[in-house]
Amino acid sequence: MRTSTRTLTVAACSLALAGCTSAGPTTQDPSTAAAEPRPTASDPAPTGSTPVATDVPPEVMLPETSWQGTGPEGPREESAGVVAWRLPESCDAGTPTEAVAMRTVAQGSGEAESPVGVHQVVLLPDADAAVAEADRLTAALAACTRYASDTATTYAVEQLEVGAQGVGLATDDEGASAEGSIDDAVGSYLGLTRRGPAITLVGFEGGEGTIATVRASVTERAQEAWGLLCAYDEAGC
Repeated sequence: MRTSTRTLTVAACSLALAGCTSAGPTTQDPSTAAAEPRPTASDPAPTGSTPVATDVPPEVMLPETSWQGTGPEGPREESAGVVAWRLPESCDAGTPTEAVAMRTVAQGSGEAESPVGVHQVVLLPDADAAVAEADRLTAALAACTRYASDTATTYAVEQLEVGAQGVGLATDDEGASAEGSIDDAVGSYLGLTRRGPAITLVGFEGGEGTIATVRASVTERAQEAWGLLCAYDEAGC
């Protein structure tokens, strides 16, 4: 999710002089100068806001270098088009219902228990629509904490201190958090945040890292991804 000023300088004659020297070729008698146009009621008032982007170009996605050293290894797949949010099956929220544009990146093959890094950005018609979609996603995540796809996997929803309406989802693959700290559980993590009319998802699918480690990596990447949404911010960058 800027004006200019014109200044007119008039040279005054000193009272101590008997007369004034002739004006230069660029000086005009203010009595004969054309009146400067005044804004009318029909003229749009300057707002000082910055036009926001109207699509989701590759430039707003995390580059391949952002995933280096985090675990995902293998090919990078990128696609444009409105698709389902990359949430765990139990938290399925379908596709963003009012999306104007969307782009998805998946980094890594997922082979040999390696994680896959996922990044999605969706553009909604305006900030209000984005707020509603973020609320819908948050509700879907909250619902999946009350249901697991098997007897072991459990989910936890947390606040994500990134951007607006930031929320994180921890997936405890083995249910270890039932008897201990979720930070020590093995699993994956994803984060959602909003900037103006755009929402971004950043996360890891699969892998064998602890929630604490994966959460820290996702939070760092989510902050970087939020920064890339500068073009959607009316306040500018």
